Amino acid sequence: MKLPAWRALSAALSIAITATLLSGCSGQDAAAPSSPRQVAASGNADAVAARIADTLEACSYDGEPVRFGLGGDAPTDCRDMIAQVMHFTGLPQNFTVTEADVPNAAAAILLDDTRTPQRVIAFNPDFISLVKRATQDNPWAAVSVLAHEVGHHLAGHTIQAGGSQPPIELEADKFSGFVLYKMGAAREDALVAMRALVPAEVPRNSTHPARDRRLAAIGEGWDQACRQTGRGDCAGGSPGALPAGAVAQSPVTPDASRDLPVPPQNDPIATADTNAPAAVPVVMAPPDVGSLPSKGTQFIYDELGILDPATVAKHERLFREHAAKHNVEIVTIVAKDLHGMSADDYAGAMLRQLRVGKLDVGNGVVFVIAPESQEIGSAFGPGVKSAMGSYNDNYRSAGENFFRFLYATCKKKGRCNDAITENVLYPAIHVADDTEHFDWTIRFTSMGQIHALSNKESQDKVPVTQMKSMNAIVRFDGVVASLSPDPKKVVVHRSEGATRAVHVKTSDGLQVLVHLDPATERLMPGGKLVEGKQYTFIGRSTHLSWNPKDFQNLVAFSYSER
Repeated sequence: MKLPAWRALSAALSIAITATLLSGCSGQDAAAPSSPRQVAASGNADAVAARIADTLEACSYDGEPVRFGLGGDAPTDCRDMIAQVMHFTGLPQNFTVTEADVPNAAAAILLDDTRTPQRVIAFNPDFISLVKRATQDNPWAAVSVLAHEVGHHLAGHTIQAGGSQPPIELEADKFSGFVLYKMGAAREDALVAMRALVPAEVPRNSTHPARDRRLAAIGEGWDQACRQTGRGDCAGGSPGALPAGAVAQSPVTPDASRDLPVPPQNDPIATADTNAPAAVPVVMAPPDVGSLPSKGTQFIYDELGILDPATVAKHERLFREHAAKHNVEIVTIVAKDLHGMSADDYAGAMLRQLRVGKLDVGNGVVFVIAPESQEIGSAFGPGVKSAMGSYNDNYRSAGENFFRFLYATCKKKGRCNDAITENVLYPAIHVADDTEHFDWTIRFTSMGQIHALSNKESQDKVPVTQMKSMNAIVRFDGVVASLSPDPKKVVVHRSEGATRAVHVKTSDGLQVLVHLDPATERLMPGGKLVEGKQYTFIGRSTHLSWNPKDFQNLVAFSYSER
């Protein structure tokens, strides 16, 4: 990801902007932010800086507001530590790492020179030494802070200007604890930065939760990762994933040129190999609507331990590469127990609980196969669902084939061979093929912006297939005017599917019908929409009218309260 505008401006500008950063170890007081309009008054260059400042949104460890300006490349030790964290997540990186004059570190969203939102983690050059000094040289402290910020970006959190929201802060904390276990940290090491850097009490209107809740979230993530490996001694808190102190390992660079495989053409039963090592089952936390979601770090979860390990490893890499190249995350779960749920409901619960896809654009899919109960299910994130429609019928046919002909062979031989394993994964492979051509970049940052372009393209008689405003993803602010608008004014188009419409008045004066899939609200950290409240919405445009007094239409992927 290249951000040329930042580099061009960084030499000439020191941008004074409001952000929320980790400032607990710096010993500096938070500075009051300047108004972008005040900054703009000082000259042309500063006016450009102010426009960029208007677009910046950042999220920190403790929520203290400070001023900062963007700099050059991040220090090598910071970039190396990020690479180590990313290696253990098993997920593609969706952010840029840069230097900034921040007290320590910050995760942010910033518009580049094309006004496209980009995700950033910015560092003070002395970040690691500052954190280590505040935590008595504990080597895991800086890692845990970085993992928290990484967690925001990997989950696709919509970070708000001037702060965040307690639910997504707890998600990022839980992710930090989960990844630190995988890296080899003891439970107390995962908690040390939170104990040292964040005050016990927070203001009533704070964007971040109190320290005890955040410590509990980190601990929950560490415990979950420990139990997932099948350990029975997690309560002791000792390292388990790696030897104690093994903070770093060389990152693995995947071969992104590999294509996803085609469905198996040979006879899966005839090619069984009984000499390969047995698979190791994954122990997953049961779905719980009241639990904290936390970004999952796998694309294949085999609770029965029946899939061929080599084939699973190959497809883990292939689905990771697909996520990196095409921005769609596809997870397959071979479930031991559906916990009293239907397979579809279980898939939907795990879509939320594992934060499959990015929350902001809803580009995730979960397939579930429960061999013992012979049930199959699927759940599509709102972005993928609106883009490609329902795929359930095809998926169910593949699952029924597995139950009818193949699972008995897996049980008889103690595990599935490579061909049967590919058969189990074929629905995910099919969706990967179908989602290669969709755009998941947020191209517009207001409804006024996309509406103006739509009108210009119409006036210029741009062919529909070449219109940049057509089916584009837009992020905008607006107030919910009505959760049940006048049915006479609501026209549901085929591309909007089985949705309900919500009337939203945007901050730039347009009227929008936001079409919500019934499952979307269950995925949102802030819960259901409330009339009269202001939100940031992200969705794909469906039908835009030239008349600004008419309703504009889009399918919502996500929203968060302003």
